[in-house]
Amino acid sequence: MRTPKRRALGRLLAVLTAATLFAAGCGDNGDSADPAEEPAATAASQDAAETTEADEAPEPDSEPEPTETDAEGSGTDRIVIGAISTLDGPFAALGDFSMHGVKLALLEYGGTLEGTATRDGVTGASVAGVPIELVIEGSDATPDVAVEATRKMVEQDGANIIVGPLSGDEGLALKDYIRELPHVTLVNGTSASQDLTLRDPAANVFRFGGDGAMWTFGVGTYAYEELGHRRIATVAEDYSYPYDQVGAVLTEFCALGGSVAERIWVPLGTQDYSSFIAQIPSDVDAVFFAMGGTDAINFVKQYDEFTGQSIPLIAGPTAVDQSVLSELGSRAEGLISSGPVVDDAGLAEFDAFAEYLDSVFPGQTPNIFNVYYYVATKSALQALEEVGGDISDGSLAFQAALAQQSWVTPIGPVTLDDNRQAVVDMYLRRVESGAQRTIETLPKVNATLGFDRDEYVVQGSFSRENPSCG
Repeated sequence: MRTPKRRALGRLLAVLTAATLFAAGCGDNGDSADPAEEPAATAASQDAAETTEADEAPEPDSEPEPTETDAEGSGTDRIVIGAISTLDGPFAALGDFSMHGVKLALLEYGGTLEGTATRDGVTGASVAGVPIELVIEGSDATPDVAVEATRKMVEQDGANIIVGPLSGDEGLALKDYIRELPHVTLVNGTSASQDLTLRDPAANVFRFGGDGAMWTFGVGTYAYEELGHRRIATVAEDYSYPYDQVGAVLTEFCALGGSVAERIWVPLGTQDYSSFIAQIPSDVDAVFFAMGGTDAINFVKQYDEFTGQSIPLIAGPTAVDQSVLSELGSRAEGLISSGPVVDDAGLAEFDAFAEYLDSVFPGQTPNIFNVYYYVATKSALQALEEVGGDISDGSLAFQAALAQQSWVTPIGPVTLDDNRQAVVDMYLRRVESGAQRTIETLPKVNATLGFDRDEYVVQGSFSRENPSCG
């Protein structure tokens, strides 16, 4: 595959510019690379002391009563990390994987597992001699539940750092809550909503992985240029993360001359997909689907039963995560996708992580959820180590150190841009014999997919209808 050509990118900017008025009407929807080198499009600053007015968190009108930890200075006595993921609902299995990632990072800092259950904690971890306490809470992938669980960890348990959440809309809701508490730091887990960091960023919110659009980078170009598709349909869950996946695919595909015949949006947790499958036009070349967990499993099985995959499928990143592939078996064979995790990356860090994961949680293999929660937690622990475990200044020095984190993770190098959003490698992939195999490594993908930030951001958030595409 060739990465998007200059001619395609030029047409893309023209398409996006033409869609500006339409997008404004949609409103908001609420590795081998050198890690020290960043793409020009991000213009990433390494001076954490310099922030724009947009980055500065507003002073809260009122804050919760300080906990004993806050009052005494948590940098001296203890640091509480609150971990939140979807431990209930359609993504419950993914939540289990997430907590494995958090715990693995804490084990590297002297921790010991309290038990084998998902909600069992870790004791004995410390950074620079300061004890680390882990608090675990679950959500069901809905924003309200995620906020209440996080509020409990912050206001009752005294959490200084929150790792999570898992789902897109949850991340947007937690950003709004955490923004009002500048002394609390949110290190995103796998919430992949683009606007968690791209628009209206909060100074105390950090993401060390890609967003939904970044995870889907390259798929639209590959579908058009290599697979020869010209007209597609999309089927996706109806919330912010799938909007970003569909948006990224159509941005590339339509700029090259492709069109979308139908965009079909399904409620999260759908069991029966027959009526949605019936809406797919019979004359399209392919169907791009963006789902995760049991939703992806149910959709592919029913699509296979109803159609025999007479129209080929192209997958979103979490639709073919390893946690899903094990359930789909041969039904997933040949599926094309892009994403942050691939089984044959050839990275020593990936192989070491896979061995480490299996030794602690036998039978588990690397996936988006255990890897990203591990990277988030370890990034926070490394920044804490750099400041000697002292967050008594309201976490200012810690957050500055966190913004400067640059290291080679199990899935490649990571650095952060001005909005504290990761610049990372992605992998164009094909499912072969139940595993993700690399078609091409796409290095240093940034939040604007390589385009000028101002021109990209002004087009508006991806939504059910944005970007427009004939």
